[in-house]
Amino acid sequence: MTFAHGKGFRWRGVAVPLLAALVSPLAAMAVEPSAAEARMAELTARLEEQQRKIAELESRANTAANQDTEKARTDALRAQIRSILADGEFRESLMPSTLLSGYDKGFYINSSDGNFSFKVNGQLQFRFTHYGTRSENRYLLPRTRRDDRTGFDITRLRFAFSGHAHEPALTYFFAISQDQGNAYDTRLLYGWMNYKFSDEFQVKLGRYTLAAGRTRMAADSQQQFVDRSMTDAYYSLGDGTGVRFWGQCANKRVEWFLDIHNSTNGPDNRVITNDPSELDGNPAIVGRVIWHALGDDTSQYWFEGDIDHLQDPYLGIGMHAAFNEDDGDRQTTRIAFNRSGLFPFFRPGGYGLAPLNGARLWQMGADAMFKWQGFSLSGEYFLRFVDIRQAWDRPFAPLWRLTGEESTTNSMGAFVQAGYFLPIPEHEKKFEAVARIGGMRTNVGGGEGSWEYSVGLNYYIKGHWMKLQTDVTKIYEMPISDSDSSLANVNDDGLIWRVQMQVLF
Repeated sequence: MTFAHGKGFRWRGVAVPLLAALVSPLAAMAVEPSAAEARMAELTARLEEQQRKIAELESRANTAANQDTEKARTDALRAQIRSILADGEFRESLMPSTLLSGYDKGFYINSSDGNFSFKVNGQLQFRFTHYGTRSENRYLLPRTRRDDRTGFDITRLRFAFSGHAHEPALTYFFAISQDQGNAYDTRLLYGWMNYKFSDEFQVKLGRYTLAAGRTRMAADSQQQFVDRSMTDAYYSLGDGTGVRFWGQCANKRVEWFLDIHNSTNGPDNRVITNDPSELDGNPAIVGRVIWHALGDDTSQYWFEGDIDHLQDPYLGIGMHAAFNEDDGDRQTTRIAFNRSGLFPFFRPGGYGLAPLNGARLWQMGADAMFKWQGFSLSGEYFLRFVDIRQAWDRPFAPLWRLTGEESTTNSMGAFVQAGYFLPIPEHEKKFEAVARIGGMRTNVGGGEGSWEYSVGLNYYIKGHWMKLQTDVTKIYEMPISDSDSSLANVNDDGLIWRVQMQVLF
């Protein structure tokens, strides 16, 4: 640095560095934006983003408000329409009821308001039967012979009509039959109406099958064999006319039935007739309880065979109890008894039959149905007590006149049957092999028993709607005759071969 002589110093040595120090920052500021300007740009961007979000929220709020307003208007309009349509006369003038028709497991006609429905179904069972009979039957007079029987029958030809009337809770069903068992005469098979107050309580009125054996309650079209077992033919309490109280509880896992009927096995008994002995004043009472222990589809209990190949097992268990005091019903339960020693010209052993007239009947039973992955197993057990009330009082019980029995007697029977769908590739749900064994024994008039052995094969063309069945049955000492079950003669040792084609629509 250079200093001047005298009063001060010289500025030349200082001026150049000082000027450079002042200009350098200014030059840098001219090249790059200042930090303040960068901060200002960042804040401006954030402000614009917030404004965009606020605008979006305002748009959503306006849309929601418009929707709420529209919903309120729609609800008000619907309320006004319901109020107007509550006037039946106006509704009929505005929208007259129309009919809807078509086919859905039956031909149907429905009203558009849902208050009426009508469905028609048909059933045809065409059967070939070979019945090999015992040449000398204790049921017949000595040296009387009967030949084997072979031929064709229309076993069942039926038309059923069902639906609801006035409201869905009131259902109805009636069926007309022209069956081989009634010589092809046209008759009313079933006819009832049912009102559903709730799932737990319903009332059925009319003519239907009593709630005794499970197999008898199941439809004729849903059988695993060509027809029901010998044991069921004897212990079934058949059809009747009366009232049923019933319902489904515990999420439909428990069903209960209480039947009050004119008589057991007496669908045609009438109250007012020329012959007052056609119907006594003592109703038959039948009760049943079913527990669906496994599985959600409770309908599985009512048809045989695991045609649906259930992935989850189903198990249903049922019990029934029945009472009937018979003082002269025209149609009634037939009681089998041992006929040995009745008459000198009859051979010892074998069954005789007598009506229940003049006696009391108590019956109880248990049954079960199991299904899983194409396999099914079912069975029933029956225990019956007969108390001869009119052993000494006129007109005397027919059972007492034939056996001399005065005390309470009993009989019991049971059967077990199984089925399995054969694992044939591409036909897993078509072919089912079935087998059954059953028997019964009565102590009326002395001990006498019967056995039944059956095997069969089913081909389900379209489920139960179209199926071909065949079975072979051997029965030792038939206790009863029953045309549907191909039991021709009491006391036969029968060999029965059947082939049946069924079509439903």
